[in-house]
Amino acid sequence: MILRAPPASSLRRLLVAVLLLALGGTGLALSFPSLMGAYHLEVGGRAMQNPPSALEHLGQAIRWQPDNAQAYRLLGQVYRAKGDWPAALEAQARYTELRPRNPLGYVELAELCEQIESLMAAMKFGDLIALLPKAAVRTPDVPLDTPYGRPGGPVRDYYVAGTVFNLAPDYAERPTLFMHAPSWVSYTLALPAQPAFLRFDMGMDPRTFDWPGDGVTFELLVNGERVFLEHLDKETARQGWRRRVLDLTPWAGQGVVLVLGTTSGPAGDTTGDWAGWGEPQVVDKKLPEMEALNPGPCMVGAWKQAGYTALGLISLGDQARKRKELDEAQGWYERAARLEPDLGDPWYRLGILYEGQEEWPLALAAYTRATEFNRYEQVSGSDLHCRLATIYGWRLDPKRPAKARKAYITALELDDFVTPADAAECNYLYGFVQREQGAPPDQYIDEFQRAVELNSKHAWAHMMLGVAIYERDRDAERAQAEILRALELAPENKWAYYHLGEIYRQQERIDEAVAMYQHALQIDPGFEAAQAGLRRSQPANRD
Repeated sequence: MILRAPPASSLRRLLVAVLLLALGGTGLALSFPSLMGAYHLEVGGRAMQNPPSALEHLGQAIRWQPDNAQAYRLLGQVYRAKGDWPAALEAQARYTELRPRNPLGYVELAELCEQIESLMAAMKFGDLIALLPKAAVRTPDVPLDTPYGRPGGPVRDYYVAGTVFNLAPDYAERPTLFMHAPSWVSYTLALPAQPAFLRFDMGMDPRTFDWPGDGVTFELLVNGERVFLEHLDKETARQGWRRRVLDLTPWAGQGVVLVLGTTSGPAGDTTGDWAGWGEPQVVDKKLPEMEALNPGPCMVGAWKQAGYTALGLISLGDQARKRKELDEAQGWYERAARLEPDLGDPWYRLGILYEGQEEWPLALAAYTRATEFNRYEQVSGSDLHCRLATIYGWRLDPKRPAKARKAYITALELDDFVTPADAAECNYLYGFVQREQGAPPDQYIDEFQRAVELNSKHAWAHMMLGVAIYERDRDAERAQAEILRALELAPENKWAYYHLGEIYRQQERIDEAVAMYQHALQIDPGFEAAQAGLRRSQPANRD
């Protein structure tokens, strides 16, 4: 006869029975709930891959032991896997209440809130303000006096533009589609298969509240059929945004033409009809339920409860950036910006991150955002403006030398560089921009001279100082000394050899010039400037 082991469920029951017999008396009464809570916690933990079983046992653990923190934590994980976000958030929050000194619970809560926010972003199918450049706009042919058009520009810009309005109830800068009556904007959209709706707020620019006029009329058409029409009078407009929702479920999974129209009031008076569609978006019908969870403030609060500061998160971002884990670094910097929204450091770090990826417009936007703050912890205003200037003057296409010059001047006037080397680099770059813009030589020579005084090992500053001195004074000896110093510091600098060759050629020291051009070509055989210098050095081509 073959002996078989009893099933696991029988073993558990046997274990419970033995423990109960061993306890006896008062100890039994006191320990039974804890024992049963531990039993269901253990079984529920083992059943995590079977959500119904896990939920049943973890629920039993909590019923036997209402302060069973670990049961709540595991319960949150099961609900999270099931996509039951309200239940997951409630369970994880309960865990942090029961274990307030455990930072792990707050970190997990913050990560849960971030996941909810990510899902919410995916539930926004179409931002009509962002899609405006691809939309068809119909307006009269006569410009109006609005802040959005420009002389010589398209007439439509006077009537339709993306902007922000500040209205009740929160008076925040809400993204707004400005539409002056009469105007219509047509969007060709592919609607998702799941139920969705278009939501927006009706409003008017506060500057028009006391102007004449009878308000504006908002209308919506889907495939030519009017599905919404409502007049907003001035008195109602003064009360703030009016939320409206249009159900798009009948067109789910279809391509549609959605038209937003703004026309005059009943009297036909278009005076001051500065209407605004507040955040018009096509969104999943389930999005409001997710928004009600308020994950943003929950996430910020959880990170703070876990003991993190903006600088701590920035440090994590710096570590990730050094490991070349750029998406992770960006996430830490963005968290830091939300944790302390009055601090400029996170935006500065984002700018550095984007620079490293050669995402120049994004870097420019991040640095520009950083300049809007008055509080920094690890950022120099001079370094910030110098980086901003460098993007304007060197990285954009087309370059913006005037903006670069202004930013360099700001950086140098602030004069709070972290190191003398940083200051030297800014002086050098400013001198280079001035030279390109045709400034008097004395001005950019002063900048190059200042750069080498601050950093005697700045090879490019030595080189450009030599070039500029020769251009102004034809002092070949002094120019040569500076360029040779540049080559001592950076022997592979092809431009130093080229500029030295140019000086020798102009001094009719042809053999020396040819040797310099050849040195440059040894470094870079495809160096076109040196190739041209060699051609100019040929007897038939000499000046």
